[in-house]
Amino acid sequence: MRLTCSAAFWALFASTATAPGVQAKGLRRKLIAKNDCTIMAIEPLALEGGEEPDMILECELSAEDAGGVSGISAPILATAAQLKELKDLIKSGELAAGEDILDIEGDEIDENHQVKIEPTVSMKAKAAKAKGGKADKRRRLVDTTGDLKMLLVKVTDVNGLVYPDSATVMSDEVFGTGVDPINLKSGLEECSWDKLTVLPKALTQAGVPDSTHEVATGVVEVTIDISLTNQGNSAIRNAITTKVQNMLGYGLPGPYDYVLYSVEKCYVDCGWAAYAYINSWNSVYQGVYYKRPGVLMHEIGHNFGLAHSGGLDGATYTDHTCTMGNPHYSDDAFQCFNPAKNFQLNWYDDAEITEDPRTQGYTNTLTLVGIDEYPDRGDSPVTVRLETGGGADYFVGFNRASATGPNRMNDEGDNQVTIVQVNGGSGESYSQSFLKAKLSQGQSYAITNYAGTGKTVTITALSIDISTTPGTALVRISDGLVPAPPSPPPTPAPVTPAPTIVTCPDAQEMMEVQIQTDNYAGETQWTLTDKCGSNGVILSGGPYGSANTPFSSNVCANDGQYEFQINDSFGDGICCGYGTGSYLVKFGTAVKASGGEFTSSETKTFGTCGSTPPPTTGSTPPPVAPPTAPPTNGSTPPPTNGSTPPPTAPPTPVPTAPPTVPPTPVPTAPPTVPPTPVPTVPPTAPPTPVPTAPPTNPPTAQPTAPPTAPVTP
Repeated sequence: MRLTCSAAFWALFASTATAPGVQAKGLRRKLIAKNDCTIMAIEPLALEGGEEPDMILECELSAEDAGGVSGISAPILATAAQLKELKDLIKSGELAAGEDILDIEGDEIDENHQVKIEPTVSMKAKAAKAKGGKADKRRRLVDTTGDLKMLLVKVTDVNGLVYPDSATVMSDEVFGTGVDPINLKSGLEECSWDKLTVLPKALTQAGVPDSTHEVATGVVEVTIDISLTNQGNSAIRNAITTKVQNMLGYGLPGPYDYVLYSVEKCYVDCGWAAYAYINSWNSVYQGVYYKRPGVLMHEIGHNFGLAHSGGLDGATYTDHTCTMGNPHYSDDAFQCFNPAKNFQLNWYDDAEITEDPRTQGYTNTLTLVGIDEYPDRGDSPVTVRLETGGGADYFVGFNRASATGPNRMNDEGDNQVTIVQVNGGSGESYSQSFLKAKLSQGQSYAITNYAGTGKTVTITALSIDISTTPGTALVRISDGLVPAPPSPPPTPAPVTPAPTIVTCPDAQEMMEVQIQTDNYAGETQWTLTDKCGSNGVILSGGPYGSANTPFSSNVCANDGQYEFQINDSFGDGICCGYGTGSYLVKFGTAVKASGGEFTSSETKTFGTCGSTPPPTTGSTPPPVAPPTAPPTNGSTPPPTNGSTPPPTAPPTPVPTAPPTVPPTPVPTAPPTVPPTPVPTVPPTAPPTPVPTAPPTNPPTAQPTAPPTAPVTP
């Protein structure tokens, strides 16, 4: 996406400061950059229920290239392929937004106030040159522990538009300085178990309290010289930064760790509730969203260097076990973070372990404790990282949600074992994560072809006990299939991804999804949904960690109707602009769906829903009344000579209805087996044994008269 910036943004330089020897009017013409710029990435948070906005890229210019003003960002003008390349480098963790720099020396800053990149240049080469060849990073690493100094800026525009809450109320809503018990400060301090402390205070450059400009604890006010109603977000943000710096007398962030801007409303390029600069110091909130603890923690999370958390459906931020998914939008709730984010934050670094299931014959059983009861953990870990060797590691945790712990307002997967995978960076830097499974007791999650080893690594929640403090989850991780515990009965295994299946039960066929990734495997995700029964999503996959690599998932399924949906987060499909990716869906030996060329999403529906009557059990109904037993004197005496050939007429056919007294079966050949089968009611005397010598007379064809009485039971 190409970004534009209004003329007011460039006029900002003329109205505030200019570089020595440069006329203000000259800033409206093309300029040639004299310095590198810091790569800045903005993550907007959608309005509640709105569409997911995409990452926005900017360059923070040097003060020399920005007319003497520090902290000014300019959009990057590049081709779609170049912007995609740079975003992918950031999302995979290979580049760090807010830290790494882009070599733009000699590049043009055009009349539309954008940094213009030559279309034939590789962004990776420009970023790699700056990162590896120059020492001036200008950016300090963000802090996630210790005392964090924060400032809230209440903004009024040139026409007097300002959010109506007083500075005192705003201080209470954000920092809990009055009566509000749930706020940004309380949420961060609870989730970190006081590994960090929020210190709201206006400060001088030397870091001492600034009573001159502070209008309420941790709050200052500024009025900008442009209108909120006709200016873009970049221009407004730069105008605020300039005014705050002029008022305080130093460049931001100065002595602060994080600075928050509150504006009355967004009028141009909206759709966001708030946005933040990744791995940096600044976040911006419109309207009521400055007072939403979940929104505040989500944006400060981006400042911490955290990426979004996607859910089982593959959407960008639908992991509701983590505030980096779609957070709470209410004024009285927050939630903490998932295992991957916890690992990156280092709040529980004394309760993290790393395992390597690539080792042949790997098996380990671990007792996990949730961050909710972290102080009571003993020697138990709260986060387990499973190495893959390629950066797309897995993270396992126990999502304990007690009544009083920091995770009490969690929104999904309470008291389940959660498994999360990152796209890259091994959980140590900015990278999108996705929830892969939520396991109750007895459930398993299998990862086929783990890290390209060809092995299936299975994670099983052997037991979950929340009757004690701390609650625990006994988890086994193995490169062989792990049996479920005998009690309680196991529930169906998670549907994504399933272990390799060799055969299916009768009446079912193998459903298989084959994916060949393109050059950007991390953009691809898919789901396979049962449209007939209540099974919902039965398989899903992605995002993947290996480009141009085949992957396969399968499950036994009934004949029915299914929907296959594949998504590409960039919107260029998986073939054929950046590699030759493809997909194939098979049911048994029949190909049901295939392709690869699409934009953002493609859906294929196949099969039909139908009802097959269940098989009947048994055969002919039993007789209405039990048959009369054979006579009490046993079987007919054996014949005295050789057997007579069978009668020329066939025996009487079986009656269409059960007889009240069954006839004695007619023998068709010399008896070679014991006589009449054992009666349903035991006889008073055992039948005569089979004769040991050949019979001397033919057997009687049937009794000459029916028995006179049933056998006594």
